[in-house]
Amino acid sequence: MLFFRGGKPGAGFESKLATDVRDEGADGWILRLIAADSRERARAVRDRLRATRRPGIRERLLDRQANERAARGDLAEAELRLSEAKFRGVLAACPDAVIIIGTTGTIEFASSRVEDVFGYEPHELSGRPIDVLMPKRFRTAHSDHVRGFFGAPRSRMMGGGLTLWALRKDGTEFPAEISLSPMAFSDRYAAIAAVRDVTSRKALETLQQKSAEDLRESEERLFYFIKHSPAAIAMLDRDLRYLVFSDQWLVDYGLVGRDLHGLSHYDVFPEIPDHWRRIHQRALAGETIRSDEELFTRADGRLQWLRWEIRPWRDALGNIGGIVFVTADITDRKRIEVQLQQAQKMEAIGQLTGGIAHDFNNLLTVILGNSEVLLDETGSDEQRRKLVGPIVEAAERGASLTQLMLAFARRQTLEPSTFDLNEAVRRMSALLRRTIGENIEIDLQLATPLWAVTADIRQLETAILNIVLNARDAMPQGGKLTIESANADLSGDDAARNIEVRPGQYVMLALSDTGVGIEQRILDRIFEPFFTTKEVGKGTGLGLSMVHGFVKQTGGHIRVYSEMGHGTSLKIYLPRADAGAAIGVPSVQAPARVPTGDESILVVEDDPHVRMFAVQQLRRLGYRVAEAGDGPAALDGVARSGAPDLLFTDVVMPGGMTGRQLADRIMEAHPETRVLFTSGYTEHSMVRHGRLDPGVHLLQKPYRSDKLAQKVREVLDV
Repeated sequence: MLFFRGGKPGAGFESKLATDVRDEGADGWILRLIAADSRERARAVRDRLRATRRPGIRERLLDRQANERAARGDLAEAELRLSEAKFRGVLAACPDAVIIIGTTGTIEFASSRVEDVFGYEPHELSGRPIDVLMPKRFRTAHSDHVRGFFGAPRSRMMGGGLTLWALRKDGTEFPAEISLSPMAFSDRYAAIAAVRDVTSRKALETLQQKSAEDLRESEERLFYFIKHSPAAIAMLDRDLRYLVFSDQWLVDYGLVGRDLHGLSHYDVFPEIPDHWRRIHQRALAGETIRSDEELFTRADGRLQWLRWEIRPWRDALGNIGGIVFVTADITDRKRIEVQLQQAQKMEAIGQLTGGIAHDFNNLLTVILGNSEVLLDETGSDEQRRKLVGPIVEAAERGASLTQLMLAFARRQTLEPSTFDLNEAVRRMSALLRRTIGENIEIDLQLATPLWAVTADIRQLETAILNIVLNARDAMPQGGKLTIESANADLSGDDAARNIEVRPGQYVMLALSDTGVGIEQRILDRIFEPFFTTKEVGKGTGLGLSMVHGFVKQTGGHIRVYSEMGHGTSLKIYLPRADAGAAIGVPSVQAPARVPTGDESILVVEDDPHVRMFAVQQLRRLGYRVAEAGDGPAALDGVARSGAPDLLFTDVVMPGGMTGRQLADRIMEAHPETRVLFTSGYTEHSMVRHGRLDPGVHLLQKPYRSDKLAQKVREVLDV
């Protein structure tokens, strides 16, 4: 750089100046000079320069500037073309149709994608109103939207979450998604709109929504099925927390009213043993475990029989999400099975007992009948009476024993009548007080009004006495015996819990003591014959057996409740009497003179000793007697000698013909013949619930001579 400190610049200066001006320009050179010297000197130098400037420099400077401007114009044009190329590339790659709209709603530009979206070529839309791309029903309101947009232009999505509709060239409509952005020019505004055809997306959304709704409905149906399933079902997650459960689950496990959602299975059932926790882990590992029956002890001590299955459940990806319990409370079924087994056992014992009693009664008939005859023939010979008397007493005790056995076996013949149970208990109260002792209080709690019952009142009195004697023995230090009566309606639920209960109306008689109670392990055996907890020689074990048999034969039901240290309660349910049945108590008739007769009697008995005794006694009474050992032999005798006035026949006999069949055959040909049956135990062919069929007469074995004489005369005189 040159600096001037006075004087004039020489030739070298001009040469250098031309060079600097050419290289830097005149203005630049002047600025450099100003920076080096004073303002006055710079002005002088500038004046001299103007005077000494050579022609062509300015022209060359102007040419250079023009060239630079042209270059800048070419560059701007190139950049514009590049920008347009980029813009068109972006539009080509954009899935949306891009449209520029003026403030009047006229289309100024349309991208190539409008052909795919709307079916128009871009030039077809240029200059046309935007309304051509929308359904007619929206056009009126659209002009207001255009004015509103340009009044406050801002980038936004149209519709605010609503479905917008566009119109194709072919007149079809399609759902669209439209975004708007303002564009500012030097003299005006415009709007650029990106329009996207969302038909496929809407279809997919609709499908997804339907799938979601179907899934929700499927879940609701599943939850409804589980909730109202008759089985106990619970669905748990991997942490064994409840997700869903059935109402029956709450019922079976005593959880009604509790919300188990989110609760741990182990918090709900803290009594679960460790081996069950291991079963849960096996199920979470993918195993299905089941059991047909298993006994559980609940936290409250309640025993519960269950049939159960535990299996894993899997999510949509196949991963184990938790486990499912499916259980059934079979406690009632197990109880009924036990009741059925007990009933079958009692029935088998009853059949055995009845058979033994039948044969034993035949023996007792001979012993008792002949010892009675022998006792009559001894007269006043006291020595012989002392020998024969014990035989009669022993036979009578044996007869009482077989009667108890027949009562248990439900094979005794009942003499039912309709009576007031309260009155029957009051009539016995004095006897019961003498029997039970002074250290035991008797409390009568008899309900009124009380339905009448139809039963054998003598057997009922014997049953009450047997129960009272057991209560006395259970209270050796004294106590209280409560006798209650009430009307009872046993419903279908009672029948469901006990297979031997028939739904209906009953009269209940309860006898409750405050004694030592009965152990649970022997409670089911107390009605078995010959079962007793008393010392040897203190009881036969047939008292409660007789009660059970009598109640069952009457069509009733008996229940026992006992708790050790608190006492025992026996409840007898007797069927209510038919409406309108006459109420009364059978009177005890005074012994009458032994009746006799001279009619003809045919005795049919397979046991020769019993037959011989019967024939001898009837002949002693003056009757004309024929005999036979079985049915066919009796028919042969009738064919030869004619029909007797009375057929006296055993019911069960060998030879293929029962006494009932024999009687039917004879009465078919000789209807005037009377029939008297005899048996060691009653048969279903003649007796219904302990009652003889109408017109049937039966003499129960063993029988004494006076009973035989009275019954024969009674039948002949009918």
